[in-house]
Amino acid sequence: MIPTSKPCRRAGVPRPGTGDRGSLPMALLLTLVGISLSALLVPVVIGQITVTRTGSERVHALHAAQAGIDAALGQIRAAADGAGNGVVEKLPSCELSGNLLPDSSLDSPRYRVEITYRNADGTVLACPPPDVPATASIVATGTETPEGAFGTGTKGTRTLEATYSFQTTNANIAGGAIPVAQPTIAPLCMDAGPVDPPAPGTPLRMQPCKPGVSEQQFAYTEDLSLKLVGSESSSAPMGMCLDAGSPHRTGASVLFQPCLDRTPRQQWSLNNNSNFQGTSNGVALNSFCLSLRNPGLPGSYVVLGGCTTTATQTVFRPQPGVGAGMASAATGQLVNFKQFSRCLDVTDHVVSRPYMIVWFCKQAPDGNVSWNQKWSIPAVVAPARKTTGRIRTVYNNQGYCLRSPNSTAANQYVTVTACAATGTLATNLQWTVYGDTGDYTTSYRIMDGYGNCLVPTDLEALSPDTHSDGTSKTKVAVCDDSELQKWNAPANLKQPLPLTDINER
Repeated sequence: MIPTSKPCRRAGVPRPGTGDRGSLPMALLLTLVGISLSALLVPVVIGQITVTRTGSERVHALHAAQAGIDAALGQIRAAADGAGNGVVEKLPSCELSGNLLPDSSLDSPRYRVEITYRNADGTVLACPPPDVPATASIVATGTETPEGAFGTGTKGTRTLEATYSFQTTNANIAGGAIPVAQPTIAPLCMDAGPVDPPAPGTPLRMQPCKPGVSEQQFAYTEDLSLKLVGSESSSAPMGMCLDAGSPHRTGASVLFQPCLDRTPRQQWSLNNNSNFQGTSNGVALNSFCLSLRNPGLPGSYVVLGGCTTTATQTVFRPQPGVGAGMASAATGQLVNFKQFSRCLDVTDHVVSRPYMIVWFCKQAPDGNVSWNQKWSIPAVVAPARKTTGRIRTVYNNQGYCLRSPNSTAANQYVTVTACAATGTLATNLQWTVYGDTGDYTTSYRIMDGYGNCLVPTDLEALSPDTHSDGTSKTKVAVCDDSELQKWNAPANLKQPLPLTDINER
C-alpha cells in the first residue's frame, strides 16, 4: 500500500485560506501594550533618577562632614611640641571650615566645624581654652554644594558629632576596689561616699564592697598616691587622693584631698605584710600604716595605726585593676599586664617553695623593695627587640635564678634555683625578654629556653589554680597574644580610642 501524502508547508507560512488577518491585530496589540508600559514607567524612572541624585548628594555631604571631623582631630593632635608634649596654645580655634576636594574650583563639597572645649566638670571653656581641657565636642556639618547653607538639618547637609578625650597622663588604669583581707560579715572596701567627687576633707571609710561602683574605684599611681578614679574637677584637676596630714600621728584620720604629685603625706607603700605604709620624707618608710578605727564594722573610718603583722585590719588586697604603683623594670620588678597590681614573687620569701607566685606589687618611696620581688632582668636595649639571659634575685649573698619546668602541663610550675651571676646557663634557666617588637602579639613576652611563655595562672578561670591567699601561681604556657603573657608592658599598651560618642544628628 502506498501511503497517502499530504501537501507540504514551509514553517511560518499560513495555511491556505486562513490569510494573515489573525496575526496583524496581535502584533499591533503587542506594540500598543509596550508603548503603554513605557509611558507608565517614565515617571518611575525619572523618580528613581531623582532619588539616586539625592542619595549621591547626601553621600557627598556625609563625606564632607567626615572630612571636617578628621581635620579637627588632626589639628588637635598636632597641638604639640617637638617632643610630642601637648601645648594648649596650639589647640585649634572653635570654628573651622574647608573643602572636601583640594581644588575648590571643582565645585567641591564643603564642611564647617564647631569645637566646644570642656573641663572635667563639663563646664564650657573659653576659646582657645586657658588650660588643658578634659574633652572637646566636635560638630561637623557637610554640604554637597559649594554655596549651600550650613545650618544643621538644612536640605543638602549632613551633620556628625563626636567627643575627643584629652590624655593628661600616660597611665591607662581602669581602677579597682581595695578590700581588707580579713573575713567579715560583709567584705569591706575603701569607699569615698555618695558625693562625686568627694569634697576636700571627706573621711575615707570602709563600706560593704559593691562591684563596679565609682566611689570604690581607686588607682595606685606612680607617685604612690591612692587616687579615686574619675575624681578630677576644676578645683582638683589632678583628682582626689588619700591624705593623712603632716606630720603623721597615731589615730589621724585619712581624708580625701586634692592630689599633690609626689608629696609624702599622700604617699603609701604596700609593704611585705600588705599594709599601706607611710613616709615622712618621701625616701624612707615611717612607722604608720593605714588601719581601721573599728575593724570589721561597716562604716569604719580609716586612720593611721601601727605597722604590725598582727594588725590584720590593716592588711589590704588591692584588685588587679588598681595598678602597679611605682613597680616597674626600674625597680627590678616584673609587673603582669593583665593582673596590673601583681608582680613575680618568691613565695613567702622561701626559695624552696614548689612554685613562684604573682603577688601584690611591693612598694617603697625610694624604689628599693624586698629581695623576693627584686630581679636582675636582661635589658632590652634599642635597636634590639629582645635579649636572652638569666632572671635572678639575691638572698643572703646567694643568687637564685628563675627555672622553667619545661612543661605546660597542669601542676608544673616555675621555681628558683641557686645559680651564679655569670657563666653558661642551662636551657631551663634561659629566658628571652622581649620589648616592643612592633607587633602587639609578640611584645613584652618572657620566653623560656624551650619556646614557652611565662604566665600567671588565670584568676578568671572557673576553678583558678591559686596560692593559699588567692594570688596566682607562675607557669609557662604555649605563647599567644594573651595579656597574661605580657610583663612590664607600658600601662597604655592598649590605648583607648580618643574619639567617642560618634553620631549623626
